[in-house]
Amino acid sequence: MIANPYLTAPSDEALCFESVAQLSQRLDSREISARELVALHLSRIDRLNPDLTAYVTVLHDDALAAADASDARRAAGRSRGALDGIPVSVKDVEPMAGVRFTMGLKPFSDNVSDFDPLHVTAFRAAGAVILGKTNTPEMGHKGVTDNLLFGPTRNPHSLRHNAGGSSGGAAASVAAGLAVVAQGSDGGGSVRIPAATTGLVGLKSSAGRVPEVRRPNAFQAATPYQSIGVLTRTVADTAIGTAAFTGFHSRDPHSVPAVDLPARSHTVLGFAPTFGDFPIDVDVASILATFMGALDLPNVAVERVDVALPNAFELAHLWRRLISVQTAHNAAGFLERGVDLLGAHRSEIPVELAELIELGTSLSAVDHARDHERRSEVFDAIELALEHCDVIATPTLAVAGVENGEWGRTVGPTWINGVEVESTIGWTLTHPLNLSGHPAITVPIGFTAEGLPVGLQLVGRRWDDAGLLALATSIEASRA
Repeated sequence: MIANPYLTAPSDEALCFESVAQLSQRLDSREISARELVALHLSRIDRLNPDLTAYVTVLHDDALAAADASDARRAAGRSRGALDGIPVSVKDVEPMAGVRFTMGLKPFSDNVSDFDPLHVTAFRAAGAVILGKTNTPEMGHKGVTDNLLFGPTRNPHSLRHNAGGSSGGAAASVAAGLAVVAQGSDGGGSVRIPAATTGLVGLKSSAGRVPEVRRPNAFQAATPYQSIGVLTRTVADTAIGTAAFTGFHSRDPHSVPAVDLPARSHTVLGFAPTFGDFPIDVDVASILATFMGALDLPNVAVERVDVALPNAFELAHLWRRLISVQTAHNAAGFLERGVDLLGAHRSEIPVELAELIELGTSLSAVDHARDHERRSEVFDAIELALEHCDVIATPTLAVAGVENGEWGRTVGPTWINGVEVESTIGWTLTHPLNLSGHPAITVPIGFTAEGLPVGLQLVGRRWDDAGLLALATSIEASRA
């Protein structure tokens, strides 16, 4: 069998698939330099990115300069820790000072940001080397990565399939060895969806654990809950990357001081195979059932649990209504800058995004308040289920993969097992956790016959991020 060139590397590029801890040790021992490590990644990007479209902007000179600075720090005995000299990527739905910032939108193809958000500042403070910006659907509005400006990000496991979204470029960058850690953002599953699709680990932290200073609307990230996170190849790397972003910040009204629940000596893992009534593809359901049936971990008991969520189709539309208000508000801000997404530039955005903006514009304050009543039902359903178990296990996605469509027009399935699903987000089991704020992580547990990864989503109690990571580590080790 011919090796997949996007998931393997020639011997001189094998370092591109090592963990943060392994690479940090090599850097500390001077076995390699940060410049050599970054140059290897840049070479791999130059060769493979044209096929994948993981990156939309590559910062060759800046990355090499940052690598040289990292080497100088180590030589002087001033290493900044595990991420110092480690190649990382940043999602293009987020700004970065002096770098093109498109949000996947054609009207912003030449837009350049003038500031760094907290997570970019955190990456720089940790000494990480930012290789470039990664692809995203327009304004991160759907669970696949495709836009009319750059086209689709292809899954390294199968170029016919999408890398998932909206952090699909981030996922492809790590899965294909084009970065070690990738920054993503998760407002409906946008870290967990592409992580599951590409065989990676992705964590959505408890709401408030990772601060964001957003202006002019400081409260924007709460409806639904949105979180900055990372995509990595291992749970340990996810813990390291997330730690770089985590901490109280007084200018984020939702930020909380570091909180961890007491460690447990015994864990009840509640398996919810349909997480309410989500229709699950037969292959995915079979892989999950087999894995959970065979799972045998010390001090972990697996039990079935019911989660009384609202109807899955309505749940997706509830999420869309809530996110539409923010999307419409952002579009109004663009209009003030002379970019009318529903007017002169309407042909430059996909129909689903136009509909989302129109929806947010049409909702009344009473409509919005009633949607928060429905959102409360989601929160209560998850809390009630967690009274019977410590962690809930679900499929991350209802399908293993989504095929790429026409340039810029890819969406998810509309039917699964004869049941209608909403095509932009309704085939994911991730967005209910953005409504509730509970921490959730996806870990890879197997492959379909077609070779597409399948992810297991673990949902924890609020603030039990450490316990969730510990369980995910055990599950990961069980597959080694």
